[in-house]
Amino acid sequence: MNDLVGIIRREGEMTEALERIAALRERAGRIVVEGHRQFNPGWHLALDLRNMLLVSECVARAALERTESRGGHTREDRPAMERSWRPVNLLCRAGDGGIALERVRTEPIRADLLALFEKEELAKYLAEEELDA
Repeated sequence: MNDLVGIIRREGEMTEALERIAALRERAGRIVVEGHRQFNPGWHLALDLRNMLLVSECVARAALERTESRGGHTREDRPAMERSWRPVNLLCRAGDGGIALERVRTEPIRADLLALFEKEELAKYLAEEELDA
């Protein structure tokens, strides 16, 4: 994740990350831990591995899906913000068929909350019509 889905993201690297995560998931299905669970970091890592792979896949899939740069999500191959993405959150769900992404529409930010911030700061995240509301 650090190398392929880091601070600056690129489509090819995120696709490669998803392939590597799938390979790790396959390997994790065969994991065996020897010894007792007390004072055995390998035991706890083996228990956490499934969830770490799940979270990693969700982050990589959502980052690949969001075809813009905004806030902490920076795509070198998609440097501009896209107005259509502003009201969209990506919800990641794990099911029997694997990971599914759902686009969920967010509510507009209330004017009293917008007033708490400098307009120049908000311009990094919001579309012009939201700033003038």
